[in-house]
Amino acid sequence: MDYLPSSKGILKKVLGYGYQIHPGALKMLESLDEEKALEVLGSIPEKFPEAIVIEVEHVEMLLEKTAEKKATATSEFGSKLSKLSKLNGKITQIYDGSGLIQRCPKCNRWIIDNFCMVHSDVEGVWDLRIKARFDDGKERCTLIFKKDMTEKSANITLEEARKFGEAATLERIRGALFGKNFEIAGVKLNGGNFLVKDIREV
Repeated sequence: MDYLPSSKGILKKVLGYGYQIHPGALKMLESLDEEKALEVLGSIPEKFPEAIVIEVEHVEMLLEKTAEKKATATSEFGSKLSKLSKLNGKITQIYDGSGLIQRCPKCNRWIIDNFCMVHSDVEGVWDLRIKARFDDGKERCTLIFKKDMTEKSANITLEEARKFGEAATLERIRGALFGKNFEIAGVKLNGGNFLVKDIREV
């Protein structure tokens, strides 16, 4: 591992997260400052949950989305979100694993019963998310809602969800979204996924 900057140890971090990495992607990470490289690595589990190997396009997309996120951080739905993609259609399914979940504090993976596939027994961190099928009449995609958008779309906070429990929280999400038509602004991801940045019922 002589080609690794000893001050960064990016490859060790990658392996510690349970991934393999393409040499080109490794070089891209090593070219970043350590804080930025770790930020990219920490985003992999959520943005590419099925990834086993970190490819060049994964790193490129995360760097691009980071820049886009900064540019739109204070934007509102409408003209200020014009740089984002927009969808109009119906939510036809709420996938299992949506709602109140726990994540590994080390790699951010979704875990069950405080057990992570990579880090074994951990103290899980509570989070809210939604994965839903969206149909615009021509094609389908999978919507990804992070905590803030889950709270907004289902009108529930993380604290309230913990009081309600997993089953009741999931039912509330289904009642708020299933079968309804929405206009959605967000970012297209690999694999037919779409990260929701804003949503309103139409």
